[in-house]
Order: sequence, then structure tokens, then C-alpha cells
Amino acid sequence: MAAKPTRGTGNQPPDLSSLCFAVIERAPLPMAAVEGASHIVRYVNPAFCRLIDRPAEQLIGKPFCEMLPEKDQCVASLDRVFRTGKPESHTEQEHVKPPPVFWSYTMWPVIADERPVGVVIQVTETAQFHEMTLAMNEALMLGSVRQHELTEAADLSNTQLQEEISVRKHAEDEIRRLNVELEQRIVDRTAQLQAAYQELQAFSYSVAHDLRAPLRHVLGFVELLQQDAGPSLSEKSLRHLTTISQSAKRMGDLIDGLLTFSRVGRAELQKTHVNLEELVRETLGDFQAETTERKIVWKIHPLPPVWADRALLRTVLVNLISNAVKFTGARAKAKIEIGCAPSENGETVIFIRDNGAGFDPKYSEKLFRVFQRLHSQAEFEGTGIGLANVQRIIQRHGGRAWAKGVVDGGATFYFSIPKQNGGINGH
Repeated sequence: MAAKPTRGTGNQPPDLSSLCFAVIERAPLPMAAVEGASHIVRYVNPAFCRLIDRPAEQLIGKPFCEMLPEKDQCVASLDRVFRTGKPESHTEQEHVKPPPVFWSYTMWPVIADERPVGVVIQVTETAQFHEMTLAMNEALMLGSVRQHELTEAADLSNTQLQEEISVRKHAEDEIRRLNVELEQRIVDRTAQLQAAYQELQAFSYSVAHDLRAPLRHVLGFVELLQQDAGPSLSEKSLRHLTTISQSAKRMGDLIDGLLTFSRVGRAELQKTHVNLEELVRETLGDFQAETTERKIVWKIHPLPPVWADRALLRTVLVNLISNAVKFTGARAKAKIEIGCAPSENGETVIFIRDNGAGFDPKYSEKLFRVFQRLHSQAEFEGTGIGLANVQRIIQRHGGRAWAKGVVDGGATFYFSIPKQNGGINGH
């Protein structure tokens, strides 16, 4: 069984047994050959020596079972192969080493004269195979568990997401429904307010117009009575007639104010670029006659153009300048200033300031109400409608009107005009 290899000579091929020997000698698989029923080692290749970590000289001539980590099953397999002449393979674990080490054996018989005379054994150590297999199985198991957990988490997330989507959709539907309902309510309420406003305007106009005829009659009959019976009336009776006449005239002024207030609310805005400096100069011309005998210092600052209804804006200036002239009447040297105040709200703010009688700041909100006056008729004449007209006109332009004052320290009235298209008014 330990025949030496022979080389071919000339054209003769090498001996087949020598070729097989050379293949086994250089094979990377550990292989050994045993002889007889006692399984005496007759040959081991270098790969087997490396596996056992012993030289061939220490292995040849010894029973194969002495060099095995686990003997019983391997010896039984050798016996069966030697006895039956049939190849066999098996794997067994080495229990001596802490980490699992497995030995795999593949055995086939050597036949001579039609009977087994020995066995060739191929041995493989799979020390890491089982460990890797366990690790892979553990990883697969953990992966399966993790996949199951992820699947459950995904199902739960999908369920929660579907619930959230359903809740959000319900909320959006509810908001949409409420918006539609609110819009309809706004439309209905706006229509009601417009109808009520128109009715109120018509009523105010009708009342003011219808009151003028009786007032004319009162004034007419008072005048006739003064002419016909004046010489025969007592001084007290004449004073009564004068009071009736003055009251009727004041009532007429109030009615005229109401009519103006009503027309301001109904007039359609005709907006255009208004040269405010030119409009102020034109308005001041209306007061030239009544201020000729007075000492008034006028200070007019540069004013920007604005986008407004020129006629209505002139009404605003007339009322505010008229107030400034009236309430500075007691001043030996009146000062009236007109200018533009700084603003960052996309609007142009105009002010008219005077050093007149002023007013108590806590009543500033009452200034712009109809028939609300902070001074008596004896102190300053007026109807209490002028500032209400100012506020209504400015509000119709989308602006604001307000005032600041101190008792006997003058007053400043402001109004704002929104800038056209968010830009500078008139530019």
C-alpha cells in the first residue's frame, strides 16, 4: 500500500498508481490509508499531518483510532467498511474542546483479490462550521423576530395613520362646512346690515327733509308776529319770540347737518390723484374773509399727493380747519399748523394742530359722534356733526380719524388715507 511512484519513459505514460499517489500527496484534503482489521496506518498525506499537527513518522504503523479525538463511532465505521466493502461517511463532535468541533469522515475500502484489505479515509475538521451555522440560525431567528416586530409596528402605525387621516379628513370636512355656513351668514348679515343702513339713511333724509317745512312755518309766523304785534308786546314777550326764532334757526342748522351727514354716507366715491397742497391752499381761501381781522400764524408743511375723492376730502379739510379757526378765537395770537405725520402702516397721515381751547383727553372718543360736543353753545357755536362727517368720509376711504388734546392747551386732529396699491400715495 506504500508503493513508490514510477515515472514513464519515452513515449510510455506514467504508471496509473504513481499518478494517483501524486494526486493524493498534493491534495489539500487530509487523507490516510489503513490496513487490516486493526486499522494500522500505512500512509498519511501532508494535509493530514498538518491537520493532526504531527509528522508522518509518528503516525505510520500505529492504529488509526489512537489519533482520533472520538474513537467509538469512527472505529465502528471502519469496521463496517472493512467488513462489508461498502463506503461510508459520518460526522461526530469532539467534546473535549469548549467550542464545538466536528470531524467528518469519508471512508471507502481498498479491494484486493475481491476482498477488502484496507480503508482509505478522508478527514475534515469543521470547527467553525457549527459555530457559524448556530450564528446564522440565531441571526435568522432574531431577524425573523425583528421582522415580526417591525411588521406589527408597521401594522400599528398604518392603523394609527389611517385613524389620523380619518380624524383629519373629518375635521377638514367640518371646517369646510363651518366656513360655508359662516360665509353664508356673513352674506346674509351683510345684506341685512346694508338694508338696515339704507333704511336708516332714507329715514334720516326723510325726517330731516320733512322737518324743514314746519320750521319754515315757525320762523315765518314768528317774523309776522314781530312785525304785527311787536310794538304792543312787552320786552319779555319779544325776548321769547327772539328765543323761538334762534332755536328754530339752530334746529334748521342741525337738520342741514343731518342731511349732509346722510349724503356723505350715500355719495359714491370718485377717487383720483389729489394734489393735497393745492387743495389746502384752495380751502384756506374760504376762510380769508372771516380771519382778516384776526392774527393767525399759518404753518403749512409740504404735503404728499393722495388717492382720494377730492370733493369729500375738501369737506374734511373745511371741517377741521374751521374747528381750528373757531377754537383759537380767544387767542391773541393763534397758531394753526398743517403737515404730514410719519407712518409705517401703508398710509399717509395728515394732521391739523392748533393752540386753541383744546379738550379733555378722556372724552376724545366722543368727538366724532353725531351731536356730541365738549363745549357749550355759548362758548363755541356748532352743531356737533362736522367731526362725524370727517370720520365717515375718512372711513369710507379706508382710513382712520383721531385726535389728541389738552384742556386750554390746543388740539391736534389726525386722519389717514391708505396709499394706492401699497405704494406712495399719488406716486
